[in-house]
Amino acid sequence: MTDTEHLHTSILNQISSEIIILDKDLHGLWINESALNNGWSNCQNIPIQAHYPESLNSALFTLLRKSQDELSSFSKRDMEITNKANEKRIIDMTVSCDSENSHIILEVKCVDSINKIIDSTKIFSTQKIAANLARTLAHEVKNPLSGIKGSAQILSKKLEDDYSRRFLKIIIDETDRLNGIVTKILTPPQKPSQEKFNIHSALEKVYALADADISPSLKLRRDYDPSIPELMGDENLFIQAILNIVKNAQQALGDIVNAEIKIKSRVQYSQPVNGTMHLTVCCIEIIDNGPGIPEEIQEHVFFPMISSKEDGSGLGLSIAQDIIRVHGGGISFTSKPGQTVFSIHIPLNIKNTGEESA
Repeated sequence: MTDTEHLHTSILNQISSEIIILDKDLHGLWINESALNNGWSNCQNIPIQAHYPESLNSALFTLLRKSQDELSSFSKRDMEITNKANEKRIIDMTVSCDSENSHIILEVKCVDSINKIIDSTKIFSTQKIAANLARTLAHEVKNPLSGIKGSAQILSKKLEDDYSRRFLKIIIDETDRLNGIVTKILTPPQKPSQEKFNIHSALEKVYALADADISPSLKLRRDYDPSIPELMGDENLFIQAILNIVKNAQQALGDIVNAEIKIKSRVQYSQPVNGTMHLTVCCIEIIDNGPGIPEEIQEHVFFPMISSKEDGSGLGLSIAQDIIRVHGGGISFTSKPGQTVFSIHIPLNIKNTGEESA
């Protein structure tokens, strides 16, 4: 392979669109990595019908033959394709015929991926708004708290009776507690150190910390993908972020019979993070079989002070979100009765400098 050919191959392997090249008989010649990761076969000289039966994909083969007959390019949006395992996908496809070499070039964009990008962008925007709003409100609250505490301290020196002192002490203690919460909200996440670390080393430390505080009725499980390469960032901050999510799950499970939390790691492909599609990401999932997050607070779960627990500060997820964002990653979740999944996605093909969190 010449340097130019190698460059062209490298470029095609970097794009998120799925590229499939067929010969005039619709046998496979070459596919890029995105196509390989999304279910297209890498076997050369195998007819496309072996993987996508013509009986299940009439629209696909109509498009292929029309391109061949007219030596032109054609596109079809929201086209359903079904593989031999009867798995369906909705895609946008452009088919082009290279008349010089009799090759057919398929360019595929997964509609599900586009929708994921849109959802990811919305989540990222909402979380940034939540963080900025929380800090604005916290700043406005901090000054009155100082005034309340100062006034209570002055009164405590002038009022000698136990009745007054008891209630003034409550005012001072509660003011200190609120001031601590406000300070945490106002403190920006520290800039992460940029060092390579093994994500499973961090997850093992989270496991050990959570396991030390586990109830007898709760099982803590691990399911790791050993192929994940080292990440660049601050291992201690990652431990704090993931531990916050695991602790939330522990508290939500309470004394539920057969309660379980699973910490899972996987490499995923063609996933959006903060509105940008990345070819490969490290995905860390914290899965519990608890009652789920109440629907009325799901849209606001990353806002500080939002908690389903009566004694919760609602800061755990907000802090975790800030930590992951400064590493160039994102957090999302799905929740229903019986299963809540928090997913942390960290791109593996960029330097996590925290620029995306600005």
